[in-house]
Amino acid sequence: MDNIADFSKAAAYLNDKIKNLYQGINGYIAELPHDKMVVLSLFLLLIILVMALILVWYAKTIINTVLETRRKEREIMQNTDPRLDRQILGLNDEEYIPFVPDDIEKIQKPEAPQNIKDNSSRPIDFDWEKKTRFTGGEKIRSAEAFQYRLKPQKLEGLLGLIVDLLKRGVDEPKIAQTIMFKNQHLNSEDDIIQTITAIKFFIYLCLNGRFKNINSDKMLPQPSTAIFHIARGDCSLALVLLEALIDHNIAKIKRLSEGKEKERRYSETSNCATIFGTFASFADVNLAVGAFELAIELNPRNVTAWGRIGDMYNRIDDFKQAFWAYSNVLNLADETLYTQQIANAGKMLAAYYRERGEREKAARFNEKSREFYDKIGINQYLTEREVKIVRIIESKEYEDMENIIDELMGQTQTSTTGYV
Repeated sequence: MDNIADFSKAAAYLNDKIKNLYQGINGYIAELPHDKMVVLSLFLLLIILVMALILVWYAKTIINTVLETRRKEREIMQNTDPRLDRQILGLNDEEYIPFVPDDIEKIQKPEAPQNIKDNSSRPIDFDWEKKTRFTGGEKIRSAEAFQYRLKPQKLEGLLGLIVDLLKRGVDEPKIAQTIMFKNQHLNSEDDIIQTITAIKFFIYLCLNGRFKNINSDKMLPQPSTAIFHIARGDCSLALVLLEALIDHNIAKIKRLSEGKEKERRYSETSNCATIFGTFASFADVNLAVGAFELAIELNPRNVTAWGRIGDMYNRIDDFKQAFWAYSNVLNLADETLYTQQIANAGKMLAAYYRERGEREKAARFNEKSREFYDKIGINQYLTEREVKIVRIIESKEYEDMENIIDELMGQTQTSTTGYV
């Protein structure tokens, strides 16, 4: 009861104080001269007007932002590059019609099991130059529409995505663009293009049974197991198979008499050594240099090997040797067949001449190189829709890789033996 009485007294006291304050303010205002009253009223009206204008401006800004965002979304949907639009489970619930370019050659096994519906026997075509054709309607989105800032991923961590996209039949320029987007220029255009080519060529060798019946002191892994490990960023098993194949081919070549067949085997083995070097470059630059030297020894006109060894020399800062290698690319390469290798050599020589202060030479080499890379779109950003598609592919990639390789190799096995 005492508490209630104290509370009542306190409330009454507070009420009296507020009433006295209110009366004091009214008395002060009443005592003000008339002109000061007018000024005070105008000042209050001005404050109210300014606040109203600020509120109107803020509302208009929000409305304009929403309208601009919707306009950009419509532009993105209208201009989306469709080459990544493959049918993916769970992408949407509407009827989906995938885009299939006429010049895509899907990876297939020449003699697939009977329970595989695809009867095509055409092997994989690993010639990059055939994959650089674009129609006028296949323009890639400009960088202005893209606002993402991604954390760069190492190239060896993207090998599984390359395998997955190859299995889906995506063309090489679009794969290269996707990998460069994820890699964010940690690697050069040539590193990315040659890595895609190396994986395609290795799969080609696997599908055509080139690793069967090889006499080797080592226990060789299964080709499908090697591809699985490549997809996990580990090329060591592929290197074991390629080394055995190179040794096997060289032993055969020594028994052949001079002629076209011997030259053909030299050329094929040189290509295998080049692929070996590209895989080896992820872990050991010196091993890669040795492989490219062997490729050039087997076929001195191997333009790709000259370009690749130039890349390795450049990586270890041996610029004199790199200049020599890139010069050989330009001396040997047919401009209609080796445009990619010429572009890479031109880019690297442009940097060399720029360092020496020879700007005109640097500009000429750089212009030709840039034309090629602009043509294939490797340095273009992906659209927002393409980014979403790639994310869906990547989200399923790890758990589905065994099935991806089974389909790639035309296998029906359900066992996981060998995938360790």
